[in-house]
Amino acid sequence: MKEVIVYNALHKSLHGRLLLEIESLAIYEQRCVALSGRNGAGKSTLMRIIAGLESPDSVTVTYEGISMPWKRACQKMRTHVIYLHQQPYLFDRSVTDNIAYGLRRQGLSIKDISRKVSEALDWAGIAHLQLRNARELSGGERQRVAFARARILSPRVLLLDEPTANMDSESREQAHRMIKQLKEDGVSILLSTHEFHTIAHLCDAHFSLQSGSLHPQTIDRENNDRKIIPLG
Repeated sequence: MKEVIVYNALHKSLHGRLLLEIESLAIYEQRCVALSGRNGAGKSTLMRIIAGLESPDSVTVTYEGISMPWKRACQKMRTHVIYLHQQPYLFDRSVTDNIAYGLRRQGLSIKDISRKVSEALDWAGIAHLQLRNARELSGGERQRVAFARARILSPRVLLLDEPTANMDSESREQAHRMIKQLKEDGVSILLSTHEFHTIAHLCDAHFSLQSGSLHPQTIDRENNDRKIIPLG
């Protein structure tokens, strides 16, 4: 397995309390890892650090085999890591405009943007919604727009915060199919969950965040416990 990003000696305190104390965290290429833990355990903070959106107190980062300071690592992560919140923010515009937003910021031509957006719409099964206002869609439809908008930017790592919470069974299955496809396309996925049993079939590993540290869990498939692939 190829390591994409490795975080060593990651520490983060909040209001004088040590929140995260992680010896080693490695994100491997084309793997889906579940992260569970009670509310307030630090899951969202850890994801924000991985996405380069929040700074730890201290950490050593290695990206694709190259060790680098936090400031440089942030630039890499903000380019190659995408963080999707449980309730993804969508602009008060059409589905097409929402999906194209990131590409426009990259300065691509109108022709290239149109082609990529069309492919993303088809991939997510939402071509019929392309002219609808994204904020008027159902929860499941909004999530598919968010997945399409993330995929179109070709991330190395995708962070998902409770991606199927409060979804009906049909929407949940659609989300699962997209997560599986993203993994098959080479995207590394880390998702937080309170309902691991609902996504166990998607995951290569499961870690519980307890007292600031990551604790490996076993994945039981068809009554056969299988030792998980280490995250770090």
